[in-house]
Amino acid sequence: MPDHQPKSITDALAESLGDDASRVQSDLDEFYNWMLTKGKNPNRRQPLSSSLSENYHARVDQVFRFVIDRFDPSDKTELTHDQADLIVKWLDRDEIRTQSGDPYSETSKRKFADALQKYFAWKHDQYGAEKWRPRINFTDGEHEHADKLNFEERWQVLQAAKEYGSLPSYYETSEEERDKIDSLVAQRLGKPKAEVTRKDWERADTSNKVASLIAVALETGIIPVEVERARTDWYDAKRNILKITKEDAGKDRPTTELPLTDETGELMGKWLQERRHYEKYDGTNRLWLNRDGNPYSSKNLCYLLRRLCDEAGIDHEHRNIVWYSLRHNLGQSIEETEGVSQARDQLRHEHIETTKKTYGESTIESRRHTLEKVNETARRAVEDPEFNPYADETQQPTREDTPQEPARKTQNETSAPAAETPPTHIDAVIDDTQEDRADLAQKILSEEI
Repeated sequence: MPDHQPKSITDALAESLGDDASRVQSDLDEFYNWMLTKGKNPNRRQPLSSSLSENYHARVDQVFRFVIDRFDPSDKTELTHDQADLIVKWLDRDEIRTQSGDPYSETSKRKFADALQKYFAWKHDQYGAEKWRPRINFTDGEHEHADKLNFEERWQVLQAAKEYGSLPSYYETSEEERDKIDSLVAQRLGKPKAEVTRKDWERADTSNKVASLIAVALETGIIPVEVERARTDWYDAKRNILKITKEDAGKDRPTTELPLTDETGELMGKWLQERRHYEKYDGTNRLWLNRDGNPYSSKNLCYLLRRLCDEAGIDHEHRNIVWYSLRHNLGQSIEETEGVSQARDQLRHEHIETTKKTYGESTIESRRHTLEKVNETARRAVEDPEFNPYADETQQPTREDTPQEPARKTQNETSAPAAETPPTHIDAVIDDTQEDRADLAQKILSEEI
């Protein structure tokens, strides 16, 4: 097994356990090490990510405290199936709450159940104990209840992101960092670095960080935990794709390479150049960090998106606009533009097998072309008030205010064939009888006249 720092139980749990603390500490450390080694698939020795392993360890620690507080069991060193069933039942009924007294979110409830299931999977794999499954299935509340953005709002959010300022305060930077950012400001304003002033910082206070983040999210549907884990090596500039390994994906996603449009690739290139000037990125390959120098959390991202909606004039007072709104917009936009097969591939969904058999797997280039069409549709929805993004192309108004009436054709022009041979004019007198008309038709068809 790989070496790792021992994972300590919380002081609160150690105090509740008393003399049993060392035993539970040893067991949960073994559990944590097992997750890092083969927790995803024990038979194939596939590990869980370190962040998910830490999350499960922390939640099992918390469940131990729930059990001791509510049951005061004679054996405090391990959890039982009956205890796990009751914990899930109480979570479902909101009888177990956060320290602030609020009910746990649907997402948190699901994570508690997932952690318990993983704990018993470890017991089964290592000691032959019986597996356990929760009797209540919780859903990801944010994902299920997120309101979508429409085509017009998609474009407006992206434009707001491009204008969103992110330079640090001039007076809050160190001399070394100020020197680096002076170089960046000089590049943006096209002036010598020695002439950069504090007011120039204000003029150049537009960063590519938020623009690249939002553009990538609109085209790949990355979820909050993937934004948190995103690294610079995820972006392949040569192929203009975002590569997300299964280890880093928020769920067991089948697709790992996601195409980006040329415009988003350009934003990514600018951001990778820009981030080199900021001290908080020194020594880390994290792709995006918040203002405090920490990876973005779901809460940070939802707040950012709502700020962008405010900047864009998008009313969200009675709508649940969260980070997943961007993902839902992507799925809806591609599905309405090209079909469910490409939406499935770009969103990395796993269970649309019937659709996959019907449409087949879409290529990276075809999905990149679709993303270009989605962005163009969003732009036109904003710039052309008469444009309907949901209508067929043949139903769209033309750019000219009044369509030109086609020139009226003469009788000869209308009846003339399209071939290069000029029409033949014949002067003849024909008796108007059925026999004579039939004779004329036969001669014309046989080219006798």
